[in-house]
Amino acid sequence: MTTNTALVIESNPIDRRFMQNALESWGLNVHAESDISRIRQNLSLNEFKLVLFHLVGDVMKTLDLLGWLRLHTHGALIPLIEDRSEFTEEMCVRAGADEIITKPIVQKLFLQRVNYQLDKQGAARANTDESYEFGALKLEVPLCEFRVGDRVVPLTKTEFLLTQAFMAEPERVISRPELLNVIKVKDGIGSSHLIDTHLSRLRLKIKENGGGDFIYSIRGLGVRFVAPEHLARRSS
Repeated sequence: MTTNTALVIESNPIDRRFMQNALESWGLNVHAESDISRIRQNLSLNEFKLVLFHLVGDVMKTLDLLGWLRLHTHGALIPLIEDRSEFTEEMCVRAGADEIITKPIVQKLFLQRVNYQLDKQGAARANTDESYEFGALKLEVPLCEFRVGDRVVPLTKTEFLLTQAFMAEPERVISRPELLNVIKVKDGIGSSHLIDTHLSRLRLKIKENGGGDFIYSIRGLGVRFVAPEHLARRSS
């Protein structure tokens, strides 16, 4: 569960102090670090409402690290990238970023984007008492827990968001632009493949845990979430 805390990982002391002061002015408790290595060993990332992380170094290793952060935090993940660096917004979004901030930091833009993420966190809290059941599946939003029958099935944040969208409106055909909006990815080159990848992984997790195939693509329209027994009845 996220708390009223933020994590800042920034080696530049001036930028680190600016971000810490800005977040503290909004009433957040800020944990500031200059090195990511201490985070892996000493902190529980699930408690943070925001994580700001300066991307530097080897591109593939750093994106892997960004993906690791995504798997271990339910708060907003905001990487900072140098202007004209090898890192691109698309790379960061694919690795799980919620927002991108370019360095050198433009203070007004920084405040706007971080404030937007805080507002989204507030809106999300309004729905934290939701739970869904559909066939053998159960999703408990407050606990961030997904079950197939009696089995707890770990999901990534993206898989969790997709599952919540499907179970909120089962059997409705949801268009791909809608699904991209759910996972906060802009429509564009490669976005359709990205959706297919997440859906494939989610479908496999459900089936491997005894839930059957719930996810069906409908060419030209979108994706439908249907209980296998429902389709069996219709085809008989």
